[in-house]
Amino acid sequence: MAQSTLVTGAGIIGSAMAWHLAEAGCKVTLVDPSDTGGAASAMSLGWTNATYENPRFYYDLRRFSMERWDALKATYPDLPYRRNGTLYTSFYGTPLQTVYDEHTPWGYPMTWVSAKQMAELEPRLSVRPERGLICPVEGHVAPHEAAVFLRERAVKAGAEYVRSRVLSVLRQQDRVTGVRTEHAELKADVTVLAAGRHTGQLAQTVGVKIPMTAPPGLLIHTKPAPPLINRTILTEDLHMAQWPDGTITAGGDFGGGAVNDDPETGAQILFERLQKALCPPAPLEYSHHTLGLRPTPQDGFPVIGSPLQGLYLTVMHSGATLAPAVGALATDEITTGQRHALLDPFHPNRFANTGSE
Repeated sequence: MAQSTLVTGAGIIGSAMAWHLAEAGCKVTLVDPSDTGGAASAMSLGWTNATYENPRFYYDLRRFSMERWDALKATYPDLPYRRNGTLYTSFYGTPLQTVYDEHTPWGYPMTWVSAKQMAELEPRLSVRPERGLICPVEGHVAPHEAAVFLRERAVKAGAEYVRSRVLSVLRQQDRVTGVRTEHAELKADVTVLAAGRHTGQLAQTVGVKIPMTAPPGLLIHTKPAPPLINRTILTEDLHMAQWPDGTITAGGDFGGGAVNDDPETGAQILFERLQKALCPPAPLEYSHHTLGLRPTPQDGFPVIGSPLQGLYLTVMHSGATLAPAVGALATDEITTGQRHALLDPFHPNRFANTGSE
């Protein structure tokens, strides 16, 4: 077992790591300049799923993590997560039949529903094609609130929370020994980088190259409204979910896209789409928009693993779905030295010979 671990980044991934490590008996220091639950985490729809851009190996990890969310909710009822299910009326250019054909052989529960059934399930939804898909096991988490929730439990389990900005990673010969912050040097046996889009920059300070992109994600947020939708809903040009407090969050493209290029105009477009998607005209009031930069390894898949002795990387776009799995499986690897097969496709060494920056 590692004597001490240092986790950089207190978003949903870093906080999950800190909590699992502390629960496993490690001495944990969690470092972040903010206490808001992470930059990217605070600007995410929070849709937990195993359908988006999935080869089988990625599906398996995501499905495992969805089950972990359900187990955590059963143990911690106050966790800001719920399995509300998803209604697919469209899937961003991919035919729903393709989604169904690819995923149901893997055991993913998706059911066809007619326009009439959609009207019964979501009576306020105006977009009703001839048929859609229901997936009852998908869910919705408030990533920044979940990050704070997990961070607080990490502290209760003995972790130390340090408010500071990490400037670089420290290395002695072939081993990482900690980080340099704006206030001091912090040392540890294992340093976990869970710093979102900054992970690649920090890894670069010790010669580890992880090519990263950061596509923008525009979301609009309404003021609290009466209950209007029950599930996460995907239409041709909109994805939306209503939070327990009545606010609705909606976006137009998971992978970037033109609506994100001009946030002010894009936000107006999204709000108009949202109003048209609900009938009769929904009693919605616009609140604000957020533009998050999604930390995404260049090939689109998570980076989870140790490229250098004393260093462990956890960076991915799908943090809302993957946080509990990454926290559990990465902690097992750090504390026992045994790597779970689910993590094998996501090792950072896949970039070792790319020459990419």
